[in-house]
Amino acid sequence: MMKRGWIWRVLDVLLVCLALVVFWQVVCWAVGTQVLPSPFQTIRHTVVLLGRARFQIDLLATAQAYVISLVLASAGGILIGILSGGWRGINDQVEPVMLVLIATPKVMLYPIILLFFGLGEPAKVAFGVLHGLPPVVIMTANALRSIRPIYRKAALTLRLSGRVYAQHVLVPAIFPELVASFRVCFALTLLGVLVGEMFASSRGLGHLLMASIGANDQPTILTITLILFVFAGAGSSILLMFSRRTK
Repeated sequence: MMKRGWIWRVLDVLLVCLALVVFWQVVCWAVGTQVLPSPFQTIRHTVVLLGRARFQIDLLATAQAYVISLVLASAGGILIGILSGGWRGINDQVEPVMLVLIATPKVMLYPIILLFFGLGEPAKVAFGVLHGLPPVVIMTANALRSIRPIYRKAALTLRLSGRVYAQHVLVPAIFPELVASFRVCFALTLLGVLVGEMFASSRGLGHLLMASIGANDQPTILTITLILFVFAGAGSSILLMFSRRTK
């Protein structure tokens, strides 16, 4: 049954992708290839760009900044979330700040980021962390606060040590929420890195996207969009599948 369900999910994804490609092609016919290149033209241009050294450098720069930002945002978010969820005094100070960061457009913080980090890799990593960290903090803290009191009472009754309680009770109880928070962090951190590259970097896909917009290079714009769409969609699908198995 599980295998059959997995097959149906794959078929659903393929049907959605096919529908998007058909819609893309219909719009292309309506507005013309000068405004919107066709799917075939975009794929062909993607293959050409992937073979260019300059594009590979930009792709690698984005990948490096993204991995660093994702690690810092997820690890830092879990740590702060544990502290916030375990101590009410810390939560009263941390949670309002995280909510403000989520609600605030990060571009408004652009001058402050440049003041502390300057132009280059640190700035776009900082943008990525600012986008990805707050949701992880809030979701981790909420997961800890939502643990049923019966778990702790049972641990006290069985006289479990702190290490055993954390390993066999606490972590399994909050693990699904941690995976869900990582899914959110996965997407938002990528967005943050791209925003950082648009405004605070001379390398990366975000910088190339801004340059392509300025030059009205539609094939390159769509190529970057396609690469990001495939990466984000595949990563989110894998994490969603993993999240369902942990419940």
